[in-house]
Parts: sequence; C-alpha cells; structure tokens
Amino acid sequence: MPEPAPAILVIDSSVAVKWFLPEGEADGERAWALLESHLAERIRLAAPDHLRLEVLNALRHRGFNAQTIRRAADALDGFHLVWHPVSASLAVAACDIAARHGLTLYDAAYAALAVALDAELVTADRRLAGSGAGRARLLAE
Repeated sequence: MPEPAPAILVIDSSVAVKWFLPEGEADGERAWALLESHLAERIRLAAPDHLRLEVLNALRHRGFNAQTIRRAADALDGFHLVWHPVSASLAVAACDIAARHGLTLYDAAYAALAVALDAELVTADRRLAGSGAGRARLLAE
C-alpha cells in the first residue's frame, strides 16, 4: 500500500521571513523546523506567489542590503515551496475573506489558499490567526 501524501500546510510571510533573520528571533526555531520537515518531505509547505515579495520587502525594511536580498530570493526558490499563482478565483476569495474578517488582501490570500487546499494556515501573525478566516494557527502553538 503506498504511503499517504504528506500533509500540506500554507505558510505566510511572517513564518518565511524568520528563515532569514538572526538566531534568537521569536519562534525562529519553529519556523526552521517547519522548513526542515518540508525539505525532508514529511510535510509540504504551500504559499501564494506574493509571499516572495512580502518576505523580500520585510528584509529590505530591516536593513538588509540588495545582495543579501537577492540571496534570500534565490533561497526561497531553492526551498521548493509549492507556489500558487494569485488567480482571479483566489483573488475573489481573498476579497471575500478580507471583507468578512477585516484583513488585508495580502493576508486574506493566505487564508483563501488554505481554504482552497483544505489545509491549515500557519502564521506568526496573531491577528491573522485569530481572525476566524479558515483553519489558522499560530506558529508558536
């Protein structure tokens, strides 16, 4: 009997950005543990395409230089996340979730993807986790 497919988890930028921050970052070890489980194929991490821009923007705002940001962009591709384009249907679903739960469209897109994939959303954003938008949990849990 074949092994079941690994569980899919949707992550947002608040999780992924921790992969590039110095040791000691709150919940950084938990973020790394998720990535390591993904790389070992015990789970599959999925995200909408805009996660790349959000992560790189967060690093830019933290003072990272252009060369380091380029390396982070390459690393994100090297992690082989399951990338999902923000299609028209995902954007419409995100708009609905944003309106119902008081979220930005960017955050709602993560929740909409999790709903579409029937997956759990893992985030370090307390507001998103507590919004009631889909099955979301805090990275710290």
